[in-house]
Amino acid sequence: MKFKYKIVALFVSAIVLINLGIGIYAVNSMQNKVLDAARSKLLSDAALGEAFLDQQIPGDWIIKEGDLYKGSVKMNDNFGIVDRIGELTGDTVTVFQDDTRVATNVKDAEGNRAVNTQATDVVKKTVLDQGETYIGKANVVGVWNQTVYKPITNAKGEVIGIWYVGIPNTIYDKLATDFRNMLILFSIVAVTLAGIVIWIITDRMTRPLVMLEKVTNRVAQGDLTQQVETVKSKDEIGVLAVAIERMIVNMRTALKKIADSSEEVAMGAQNISTASTSLSIGGTEQASSIEELTASINEIDEQTTINGESVSQAVALVRDAQAKVNSGDREMHNMLACMDDINDSSQNIGNIIKVIDEIAFQTNVLALNASVEAARAGEHGKGFAVVASEVRNLSIRTTDAVKQTSSLIEASGKNVKIGIEVANRVSEALDEIKASMKAVETRVEAVGKASEQQTQNIHEINSGISIIANVVHTNSATSEETAAASQELFNQAEILKRQTNQFKLQ
Repeated sequence: MKFKYKIVALFVSAIVLINLGIGIYAVNSMQNKVLDAARSKLLSDAALGEAFLDQQIPGDWIIKEGDLYKGSVKMNDNFGIVDRIGELTGDTVTVFQDDTRVATNVKDAEGNRAVNTQATDVVKKTVLDQGETYIGKANVVGVWNQTVYKPITNAKGEVIGIWYVGIPNTIYDKLATDFRNMLILFSIVAVTLAGIVIWIITDRMTRPLVMLEKVTNRVAQGDLTQQVETVKSKDEIGVLAVAIERMIVNMRTALKKIADSSEEVAMGAQNISTASTSLSIGGTEQASSIEELTASINEIDEQTTINGESVSQAVALVRDAQAKVNSGDREMHNMLACMDDINDSSQNIGNIIKVIDEIAFQTNVLALNASVEAARAGEHGKGFAVVASEVRNLSIRTTDAVKQTSSLIEASGKNVKIGIEVANRVSEALDEIKASMKAVETRVEAVGKASEQQTQNIHEINSGISIIANVVHTNSATSEETAAASQELFNQAEILKRQTNQFKLQ
């Protein structure tokens, strides 16, 4: 049932109940007032009848010879006096001897006077037994009347009869029925008019509610473009309309912001996912490159180690060559002291020259290797390259000296003086070689130390690259997790977009 119908039904029911209560109260009140008026009239009529009797028939009431007398007038079958009082009052009038009607204008259903009929037990008890006046409703020969029964007493105060006046209830019943019918008709008209007025007022009152119902139903279906019509009333319905309008505007604004934000979140999540995927791929490639770089550095480390070993060998060879040069120098001095044994010593010198020639050759090879390693060492190997170049020059000069010495030895037999000169030059050359060997030894030791430092630095670089590789692997794994999380965020944003798309915002 619609709210409007409920309100109308509620008000109409309330009005019906109110009218019913008022009608019942009014009918009862009218009946009571009519009955009170009737009883007052009957009491007055009873007193008027008694006064009329006393005026018309003076004397006391007495029972004589079994009949009831008023003064000297017999009241049995004395219908004239009761008829006269009845005409004056409009009531039914009866004189009872004890509890039996002896004079009355009351007639039975056949139209005969109801003489020799008895009063009711209630009346007899009240009037005859208790000596009191009975006022109220009583059954008079089958007809209900409003009655007054007063005791008739003799001179001694003994109750010997009853004086009765009454009015049939049909008169009052008709008045009450007419009043009730009129009240019912009035109530029907009033309820009908009230229902029409309530219907019109309720329709005007509930018209905004019907409008709000339609708006809220459409909003519930997702249409947030609804506009609430202006409600002029300032009551709760008007406040409700304003609140619903504000609610729709707030919902529309909030959902629009949510839709825009979900779109941005989806795009951002997709971008993050793409970037994370690219970062993961890049991390994998970086890890691969770092592995290759690590392998290259390991190779450089091994080569540096080999170079260090070669430098150590070069130092040993230089020292050995220096020792041999020193020995040659001593021999040269011995040769100067013992020119006589020059021929014998020439053979030894030839052998020594061969050794020197081999040392010079090895020195030349070592210098070439040192030059190559210096070139690989880059900036740090420039000094070593210079030393290597000097060593090579020295080896070449040594070779030349060996050749010259050989020539001198071959010519020693021809010219001792030339041999002595050559020996002196050889001694000087050996001194130079000794100095050069010392310099080469120093340079080679420096290269060895540089190689050791380089090896240490390479180890540190290798450790740093290992740390970088771990970081790259960690970043790659994190990028993959970020890509997965971003994809999940993108999926959730898409779900949120689908949810917000269910609402019509524009």
